[in-house]
Amino acid sequence: MQKIHLPYLTLPLGLLFILIITLGSEVNAAGITRIPLLSMLIMNEFAFFLSASATYIGIKHIQNTGFQTVYGVVSIFCFVLILSFIFLGLKLWPT
Repeated sequence: MQKIHLPYLTLPLGLLFILIITLGSEVNAAGITRIPLLSMLIMNEFAFFLSASATYIGIKHIQNTGFQTVYGVVSIFCFVLILSFIFLGLKLWPT
């Protein structure tokens, strides 16, 4: 696999992580989340770094080869995932 394919793999994987973390952070009647907090934070951090590396590789590839519509849109969505994981991580963090 070439590095330039990372944004294509990261986008669905990142969306899957957002779904898992969002559903896992729901609190039941006993006040316990479905997934332990540390596990959700680790998944969030992993997905953040994965999205950040995909965005970086996407931007470098666009700079080298020129803008391609599908690749550019996927790279932009990976950047949006970075922002989503930042805010999701802040929401998960206990105060």
